[in-house]
Amino acid sequence: MKIRFFLIFLLSCTGFAQVTITLDPATTYQTMIGWEAHGNSPRDFPPTYQQVSDQIFDLLVEVGVNRVQLIFRAGIENTQDFWQMVEDSLIPYNPDFRELRYTTVNDNNDPNVINWNGFHFTETKRTLDNVVVPIKQRLEAIGESLWISGVYVAFTAQNRSGTQYHHTDPDEYAEFVLACYQWMDNTYGFVPDSWEIILEPDNNGTPHWNKNMMGAAIVAAGDKLQQHGYTPNFVIPSTLSMGEAWKFFDTIIQTPGVLNYIKDISYHRYSGANLTNLQNIANRAVQYGLNTFMSEWWHQNNDYQTLHEDLKIGLNSSWQKGIAAGQPSSKQAFVIVDDSNPNNPIVSLHPKTKMMRQYFKEVRRGAVRIDATTTNGAFDPLAFINTNGTYVVIIKADNNGTFDIAGLPAGQYGIFYTTNSQYDVHLNDVTINTGETLTTSIPAAGVITVYGTTSTDTTPPQTPANLKVLK
Repeated sequence: MKIRFFLIFLLSCTGFAQVTITLDPATTYQTMIGWEAHGNSPRDFPPTYQQVSDQIFDLLVEVGVNRVQLIFRAGIENTQDFWQMVEDSLIPYNPDFRELRYTTVNDNNDPNVINWNGFHFTETKRTLDNVVVPIKQRLEAIGESLWISGVYVAFTAQNRSGTQYHHTDPDEYAEFVLACYQWMDNTYGFVPDSWEIILEPDNNGTPHWNKNMMGAAIVAAGDKLQQHGYTPNFVIPSTLSMGEAWKFFDTIIQTPGVLNYIKDISYHRYSGANLTNLQNIANRAVQYGLNTFMSEWWHQNNDYQTLHEDLKIGLNSSWQKGIAAGQPSSKQAFVIVDDSNPNNPIVSLHPKTKMMRQYFKEVRRGAVRIDATTTNGAFDPLAFINTNGTYVVIIKADNNGTFDIAGLPAGQYGIFYTTNSQYDVHLNDVTINTGETLTTSIPAAGVITVYGTTSTDTTPPQTPANLKVLK
């Protein structure tokens, strides 16, 4: 008898004991928007970019990227086109461009009249042409769309002594935002889907910004965009510290009219990253009917475990991994370009992207996360229902094991997993009938994804009043 119980205990510890994961589509959480890559600025393009750009974009779309961050530096509004000067070798990138890119010169004295000679979008246009548009075209070719996340950046602590910065005036800031939207609309026929009011207002590099100023800027810019036929969809506060995000939010929303324009509570993970702060952000999102968004953590420790936590506890609707493409030394590029042999550059996924792809690939925009429980915490599930009714279950496995999934609708399911030693291993498809469980396994710690290829249930759940927060 003692031997029998010891064997049961041993099997349980090594992951062989059967685990049951149960889905509950009646309990829903967040609705997904996008998996984001930061759109490389022209300086960040790999030297062999033109040779391998098609491979880069094909990989990004195959992984599941459907959201791109597009930077708008404050220095766009200036009498000088500083990026063009860099391209023409009139000034060096460092120190000149770095000390001038966030300086501003007012286009005129009337924030209601745009003098287009006072705005220069050369750097932004390079990113649109070389990153954003190619990804957008590829997504549209497969029937999807790209979410473009405009981000205002003003690290004015870098500004050269004697230069100016005038976007502390809410009306002038609103004019800048409108100019960016109208320029994109007139040049490309589309505009940002969302706009981050200011990048890292708690960073010492942004001394001109504070909580109260952000509230006034949001209302002024939101009103201005609406007056010109655009839909404000603002993202705040994008703080460097996760712990500051909900504090900034609590102050900002005291400004009358602000909540009319805010759609996302965003945060970075460079400090204050703990479950208490993450829960505080999620609680406010639920209370005010907003999305949450981990919009930056370019750190070598950012991996699929962080992603899982942000989705489950933080209720993220969007999540950013890092830049689209970079050198092999890059900490958080989606795609790596090894051009040590410039005649034969090698394009591959960053090692961390491979595990994250288990989440990104099958969970698409509009998917609703539903409740999923497990009998063994070593197999932690997240479950989603896409807009076409297909279910996706992603299990973060701490070790090898076999498990049943109960609550899936009848249909055919694909299964693939990635571990530290194996990438994108596909198992045989499984077909289940109504009421049946799906049984599968993973041979080692990693992530396994079960996704519907067909389904008898084509009605995805609504994001309803019964949305709850995990405690």
